[in-house]
Amino acid sequence: MASWFGSSTYAEAAREQSTLARVMGLLGLAAVFTAIGALFGPALGQIGFWVALIGGLIIILALRAARDVAPLNLILLIVFATLEGIVLGQVLELYISAGLSLIVFQAAAATAVAALTAGVVGYTTKRDLSNLGGFLLGALVIVIVASLVGLFIQAPLLWTVISAVSAILFTAFLVYDLNRIARIQGVTEGQAIMLAVSVYLDIYNLFLDLLTLLSGRRR
Repeated sequence: MASWFGSSTYAEAAREQSTLARVMGLLGLAAVFTAIGALFGPALGQIGFWVALIGGLIIILALRAARDVAPLNLILLIVFATLEGIVLGQVLELYISAGLSLIVFQAAAATAVAALTAGVVGYTTKRDLSNLGGFLLGALVIVIVASLVGLFIQAPLLWTVISAVSAILFTAFLVYDLNRIARIQGVTEGQAIMLAVSVYLDIYNLFLDLLTLLSGRRR
């Protein structure tokens, strides 16, 4: 009986590690192509920025629709990460050209610490946090609406508040998404890709929010 229980526990742990390994592997692949996009992004100019920004939104919708269509789902993930990298590259170029390279480094370091901490909390907690999904989504809608309003209101304090709330929100999303990864079993390749995209966007947006907060600039 003890032997059976031990084997069952080991098998469950192996499944969890397998899901986490698959998601982290896909996340690493996305990070590589994001870096490639960021490297070439500044050379593409303003047109390239808008093409990448709008293209990324279109690709993410296409990826959701074709998440179980291999190898199209993996190709779409690579294209999406590259487009996001182009956008990120141009944003970083603005900061670096303004002499704010240290701010970029600090934001990256803070993002790494926050992401690692949130990931560990989300993955190791025994609580099921799935009921937080609706609340987080509602908060995200509010942040998006506030950001749109902020485009028409020249109020630096408003953008500081929006960035602070958004940073907290995406940290909470990281806890939520890593908790999902810890609890889900037997994921398909499409599910693993979408989980990787969720974590990717959490970290990506958290970095941009921290970059805005540390620099005191409206992005």
